[in-house]
Amino acid sequence: MDNFAAIILAAGFSSRMGLYKPLLPLGNALVLEKSLSTFLTAGIKNVYVVVGHNAHLLKPVVERMGAQWIENINFAQGMYSSVQAGVKNLPREIKAFFMLPADIPLVQAETIKKLMDMYVQSPAEVIFPVHDNRKGHPPLIATQLRAEILQPEPLGGLKTILNKAKNKKLLHVDDEGVLKDLDREEHYRRMLPPAAAGYPTRSECEQILAAHNVLPQVILHMEQVNKLAQMMALYLNSCGYRLHLALLQAACLLHDIAKGQKNHAEKGGQLLANLGYKEVASLVATHMNLPAAHEELDEAVLLFLADKMVEGTEIVSLAQKKRKKHAFFAGNAAAQQAVESRLQKALFWQQKIEQVIGKPILEIAGESK
Repeated sequence: MDNFAAIILAAGFSSRMGLYKPLLPLGNALVLEKSLSTFLTAGIKNVYVVVGHNAHLLKPVVERMGAQWIENINFAQGMYSSVQAGVKNLPREIKAFFMLPADIPLVQAETIKKLMDMYVQSPAEVIFPVHDNRKGHPPLIATQLRAEILQPEPLGGLKTILNKAKNKKLLHVDDEGVLKDLDREEHYRRMLPPAAAGYPTRSECEQILAAHNVLPQVILHMEQVNKLAQMMALYLNSCGYRLHLALLQAACLLHDIAKGQKNHAEKGGQLLANLGYKEVASLVATHMNLPAAHEELDEAVLLFLADKMVEGTEIVSLAQKKRKKHAFFAGNAAAQQAVESRLQKALFWQQKIEQVIGKPILEIAGESK
């Protein structure tokens, strides 16, 4: 398979999804790992990932999988800049290459093998996998189109070049993964196993908050908690964790839904459990104080810690939080002791996370803004 290559496009912002797609967990792997594994399992040795946005988080994943990364400094110009960055860096001996957006992670390795076999038996400029009479991904592209791809982007991008190729072939496959992408959060949730899909999407969270008349300032606080928790989770997933970013987002966006009520964490958890979101309810119920026996670095820890490090909408150090809380509870020794206990627990997890990611959380916090 030395004459074949694969280019995975993973330089974008994931703006339509709202969650960072390459580092989302999907079964027992991350989305990017799924795509990489497809090509590596098919026997392709030259596998490249084009990175741009969050390149520092994706490079360790690519290297851990034994693939290579190509950094596209012009990624903000759009996907075609990443297509060109990938094609430009292909070794000269490559005869044909696959082009796959990172958000199409369910293609089977057997499909890749069949496309290569077809090319070997009868070379073509482009071979498309087809399922249910629809062209899918990834196309297998002969390098004779390399020069044309490296010209200024045509109207319609790569699709235009491939569709006007003179020698095109179609390979009909049973693999529905060639059609399944992660364009929006709803698509991602449908790909998850049932046990991991019981959470509300961002739009559903917004509907829940509106239905319960949550105050705007509370919503802003929860948004900031989510941004910080997501950034911590991305770093941890980059280091090999499989944190459920979508579940974490839902818990962060809803954790203060019962703010203003006595025992608001428990009340919020019960409210969400009644709506059928048991996993989110469990996280919300413990966001004020983790159980003493909690030992796993998981979504509950990230919500707990992020909530402690956000005062209103401002990210603060735990030392700052301690000073503010002690001043607020001046003269109430029991309340101050409770604050001390929670912040000591938060400090433990802060140090644990920083040990894993190799950076202070306050340093990466700026990336969440």
